[in-house]
Amino acid sequence: MTKKVLLIGGGTGGHIFPLRNLIDELVKKGAEVELIVSDSDLDKKIIAENFTGLPVHFFSAGKIRRYVSWKNFTDPFKIIGSCWKALQLLKEINPDIIFFKGGFVGFPFLVARKALFGCNAKIYSHESDISAGILTKLASQFSVQTFQSFGEKPMPLFYTPPLLSNSGDQSTKGNKILVFGGSQGAQFLNAMTKECHDKLLQKYVITLVTGVGKKTGLCHDNFTEYEFLPTAQLAQKIHESNLVIARAGANSLFEIISAHVPSIVIPLPSVARNHQLLNAVYFEEKNLCRVLEEKHTTAETFLSTIDETLQDESLKDSLQRSAICNKAKEIADILL
Repeated sequence: MTKKVLLIGGGTGGHIFPLRNLIDELVKKGAEVELIVSDSDLDKKIIAENFTGLPVHFFSAGKIRRYVSWKNFTDPFKIIGSCWKALQLLKEINPDIIFFKGGFVGFPFLVARKALFGCNAKIYSHESDISAGILTKLASQFSVQTFQSFGEKPMPLFYTPPLLSNSGDQSTKGNKILVFGGSQGAQFLNAMTKECHDKLLQKYVITLVTGVGKKTGLCHDNFTEYEFLPTAQLAQKIHESNLVIARAGANSLFEIISAHVPSIVIPLPSVARNHQLLNAVYFEEKNLCRVLEEKHTTAETFLSTIDETLQDESLKDSLQRSAICNKAKEIADILL
């Protein structure tokens, strides 16, 4: 009997991209798959570029913010309305399995699933970060199983696109360093790269992904910058690099480490629960990356850590021996 699986996640790329490989595995096994994301411009862009040929529902759901905002007075009414809409959509889709990846778009469906008489869909959830968010904790209360990327029995789920065997510039004019900070975390990494560019570009080939509207304007034979790279191209750049400098979002960390590429991670200090620092320290303790805290990072420490990390043979050896990999296939087996 064909199983119908409904996957829900949205609001950030980290709640959507990991679903790509899981969807592929579910489809291989004969499941019918539908996807629910938020109706934000970001989610629509991600779907258009990475999830073609799949039934997708763009859903509007409010959220409660942990800071002062006038929307905290209006969004509760929006949440109530979205729960009713979620109820109608669940009736229409009638899934056998609901997989919750994260984001406020999932809350109305958790409520609707409990309120919908006759709906026997099993709920599963997944937490990417070492410190679980409020909604993941809530989802776990209703879930048959909550998969976690960290812990005693880790089940990482992250985006692993197919790679080209030979891509890009294969020259040997210097170690290749990729620097990217995502949308929120790009500014500091852009500024540090620009401040240190004279010394860096004397001996390294730098690729900087600046974020939209944040290009530095630097010009050098050993320097290339992009405002944005599609996720598959960014993954390709990771595999082709000798060193990656990035923030410490779970998906980025797992992708970098599973590629066995040395990295310097600088956690974004403003994130909830300081979960990026916790993610980074977990891997540093396993000798799989190097961590710099933003408040302690100067041009001098930035440059010296780059040199030390590129020369660190114990780090490279630990990465080569690491068994960290995407568990999409195993998760698909459990769901079905």
